[in-house]
Amino acid sequence: MERELFVDHEILAAFAADRVNLPKSEVDEHRAQVERLRDHLKRVIENHEHYKLIKTLHSGSVRKGTALRSISDMDVAAYLDASQVPTGKEADLISELASILRSAYGGTKAAEDFEEQTHSVKVHFHGSDLDVDVAPIVYEGKPDDRGYLITREDVRVETSIPLHLEFIRKRKAVYGKDYAQIVRFLKYWAREQRRVRDDDFRCKSFLLELIVAHLSDSGTPLSNYRLALENIFGWMVKTELSETIWFDDYYAEGDLESSTKRIRVYDPVNPTNNVCAAYTVANHRALVEAANDAFDAISAAHYGNSRGYAVEQWQRVFGATFRGTT
Repeated sequence: MERELFVDHEILAAFAADRVNLPKSEVDEHRAQVERLRDHLKRVIENHEHYKLIKTLHSGSVRKGTALRSISDMDVAAYLDASQVPTGKEADLISELASILRSAYGGTKAAEDFEEQTHSVKVHFHGSDLDVDVAPIVYEGKPDDRGYLITREDVRVETSIPLHLEFIRKRKAVYGKDYAQIVRFLKYWAREQRRVRDDDFRCKSFLLELIVAHLSDSGTPLSNYRLALENIFGWMVKTELSETIWFDDYYAEGDLESSTKRIRVYDPVNPTNNVCAAYTVANHRALVEAANDAFDAISAAHYGNSRGYAVEQWQRVFGATFRGTT
């Protein structure tokens, strides 16, 4: 006699539709907010004494189709002409961009609404409760919009927003809607872990996108959500995230920069950028521990003898909002 699954693919799909996925109506509202910011930025930089704005590009989870219902942030890249960036002033770009953005809003927003971060300036909008991260990119005219993210420590990181988007589109074309859905499930899980665990838990959304891409490219099926999540968390536990992840879409294996870091997951458009280079030993340990807890919970739910027990186990993964109904 086949064991009854109290939490199956259909229940997880219903949970995604109800709690995880961002509705299209909200996508449109967020995009409109970003367009208004881009217009403000263009107007101010056009008359700036130092900087020439080449373009702005909308990037991030909404553009990729992996945004959560609870999204509170959007991403915009501001491409600045490298020849106009004052020599020796690269490290000042973040603070100067914050000043430019304050000017763009003409004093209608408080100074604390512009938060300087490592790679960007976060602009908070109280009406929509939306944050928009604006990242300056120093552009030297390279193809595929390759430019350099600049940190406040004056570290240059090459990136290409069009190629990042193309990388995701390729996977979505091959694996259908399931690729983005599994990414959203994992992002929802990571958000819950950040809420309930200590500060050692660190898990970038970009890392989760690349793990799903790596495993799906390697043959892990995604169409059954329960099984896919169990397999992904099981892989994270089995490998302890020590397996090097890289992709041959835009470079060869020989281009990879060697690293002694325990987690080695390389940006698919930049073979010198290990996206987990800043993760500490404690971060690594906490991430594997959280994955192990999720794997144990999903396995326990599978073999449990009641719906209540199965739902309780899945709540260890997704939090109390998981109800286990269709």
